[in-house]
Amino acid sequence: MHWKRDLEVLTPLFNRGAYQDTPELRVPSIRGLVRWWFRTLGGTPDEEKEAFGGMKKFGRRLADEVMASRLVFRVSQVRAQRASPNPLTLPHKQGGQASPQAAFAPGATFALEVFTRFGDLSPELERKVENALEVWLLLGAFGLRANRAGGNVWPANGAIPASPSALRARLTELGCRWPIMLAGLDVSSTLEQLRAAATDTVDGMPHVFGQVRGGRIASKVKFKIVRLEGHLRLLILAPEQRVLDEARRALQGHRSKPETWQPV
Repeated sequence: MHWKRDLEVLTPLFNRGAYQDTPELRVPSIRGLVRWWFRTLGGTPDEEKEAFGGMKKFGRRLADEVMASRLVFRVSQVRAQRASPNPLTLPHKQGGQASPQAAFAPGATFALEVFTRFGDLSPELERKVENALEVWLLLGAFGLRANRAGGNVWPANGAIPASPSALRARLTELGCRWPIMLAGLDVSSTLEQLRAAATDTVDGMPHVFGQVRGGRIASKVKFKIVRLEGHLRLLILAPEQRVLDEARRALQGHRSKPETWQPV
């Protein structure tokens, strides 16, 4: 297996390593999210362990084994500028959560390469890994606030879906059947306004929007900024349609204008 793509980061990327004041494109962050999509798209625990590695008691057939990852993730050709001001405040946070964070400005580009070691994967397992990579590229992000339009990745080499219907067709081909909605153009086509819309949610619905206090719960609803037909657009996605329906009802009157959302 040898998968390589040129990527662009459309939104500010809050990602750092050991140095708190220095943004960094961290391979473990990307790897972890691709692994999450691998599971989400139906990869079994044994398949996950065979591809990504794992300790004992993980998996079923392979539960007694310790396995190193057979996948190598490599980032190269990084072209990125620090966000201004630097550090940048996390979007639409208040109090202690609004502390400035190291960030790259929108427009950062890099090449991501993934290849195998210790022998080839089976054709079926290789296909599942590549599908997870492609779905992450179209629907995913990395870094802080990844569910709220932070660190949104997108193909940088022109090989992108030409329209919302083409995006849906490509995702279906890759085995992703998550319901996805596209906010209307009148929400805004400026990056800052779209980011504001993505973070304008409500508290008290952890089963939809997640929570931080009282035990962190990840948001089931994810907002992502993409570029379709020459415009920046806001995607809203979730594992089930009922979750999106609850989000639409809860966000009436909010900046994402759920009355404009249309299925992709």
